[in-house]
Amino acid sequence: MRRRILFLFLGLTLAGASLAWGQPERGFGGGGFQDRFLEVKRTQLGPALGVNQQTVDKLLAIDARYKPLRHQLVTGMKSDMHRLQQLMSQPSPPEQQIKPLLADMKRKRLEMLKLQQRKDDEETALLTPMQQARYLMYLMSLIKEARNIKSGTGGHSRPGVVGGAGGLGAPGGMPVPTLRPTEIPVSRPPR
Repeated sequence: MRRRILFLFLGLTLAGASLAWGQPERGFGGGGFQDRFLEVKRTQLGPALGVNQQTVDKLLAIDARYKPLRHQLVTGMKSDMHRLQQLMSQPSPPEQQIKPLLADMKRKRLEMLKLQQRKDDEETALLTPMQQARYLMYLMSLIKEARNIKSGTGGHSRPGVVGGAGGLGAPGGMPVPTLRPTEIPVSRPPR
């Protein structure tokens, strides 16, 4: 059960990495959004998890330490996918270039998983199992909110409250959002 929760957490975090944190220079209006996002997280995280501000600061410091590494990997993975799409769109894709590219993509994916595992280990060392579960729920709502903002449907939530009405900032507990899997466009070989 613990392993299943960990893999769910890893998947959600990786899915949200490029969406919420992987593209700070575009998508959400740059640093202004990032600053506001961090401030909302700083004020909501303690009450949402039931932890003190010192623990919140430690969690945010862990996130800040891993953020540039995560961004670098996400950027590299996107570049590799773009290159693979270019190669596969050719009438006769060059296998001698595709094979090492695929190996590099696999290496980066494993590196991302290891990076996420180290981050998760540091975070879970600070939290009880109940706080870990609350943190997972909180991160799921952040990902949902980031998707709403990015897609332009963020108008349904109250300003400064992650999760909108009935969300983390409102009485009544945390909702369990349903998340759609992220689609990766892939070029198909010509027929």
